[in-house]
Amino acid sequence: MKFRFLHILLLMSLYAGAQSNIETIGELPPQLNETSGLIVFNGRLITHNDSGNEPLLFEFDQETLEIVRTVTVIGATNTDWEAMTQDEDFIYIGDIGNNGGDRSDLNILKIAKTEYQNSTMVTAETIAFSYGDQLDFTTTPNSDFDAEALFSFRDELIVLTKQWQSQGTVAYRVPKSPGTFVATPFDTNQINGLVTDATYDAPTNTLFLVGYSNILVPFFASFTNLTANSLFGGTLQKTDLEIGF
Repeated sequence: MKFRFLHILLLMSLYAGAQSNIETIGELPPQLNETSGLIVFNGRLITHNDSGNEPLLFEFDQETLEIVRTVTVIGATNTDWEAMTQDEDFIYIGDIGNNGGDRSDLNILKIAKTEYQNSTMVTAETIAFSYGDQLDFTTTPNSDFDAEALFSFRDELIVLTKQWQSQGTVAYRVPKSPGTFVATPFDTNQINGLVTDATYDAPTNTLFLVGYSNILVPFFASFTNLTANSLFGGTLQKTDLEIGF
C-alpha cells in the first residue's frame, strides 16, 4: 500500500502548513494492511488496523516507515476501531465505526501513556457511550450515525459523525472518565462530505478535518476560533486534494 494516506497529510500539515503539497513518502509494511487511526507520540507514529483485526497498536518510524514496536491491548476487541487521539497523559482509541447505525456497544479505550511506554502488553479503561439523539437502531447501510473522527478538546473527547446520508457532521461530547454515558450533540456543520478524521491544535485553536465527497474526492478543511460550545462558528477553509479518487 502506498503511503499517500490522508491521516498523515492531516498530521504533517499541522507542522508544515501545506494543505495541498502532497507526495508519496513510502510504502506501509504489510502488517498495516488496513491502517486507520493515527497519532504522533515521542517522535514516532502509532496506528492500528480497522475492524475485525487484532487489538494491536503499531509504532513505526516516521522516515523509514518500519514497525519498531507492537503493543497488545489486553482483553480488548477491535469491533470497528476507527480513530486515535491523545492528551498529556493518555492515548484514546475510538471503537466508533457504525456504518449500519445499529451498534449499542460504541466505546473509547483509554490507555495510560506511562503503561504504554513501559510494556508491550497494556490494559485499557472503557468509556462506553451512545448517541443521545439516536432513537432507532434498525440496521441501515450507510447510516448518519457512523463515525471515524475523534479528538481531544480541553477536558473532553469529541466524536464527529460521518453522515453518509446528510453529507454533514455532528459533534458529540464524551467525558474522558471511564463509565457509560449518553453523548450529547452540541454543534453541526454541513461540510458537504464524509468526515474521516480530525485533530485539534490547541496553540492555534484550530480544528483540522479530512474526508471525501460523495464522488470520492478527498478534502482537507480547517476551522478556527473554536469555543466551548461552538466548533464550527469560526473561519472555514476547505481544499480539495489533487490525488485522484
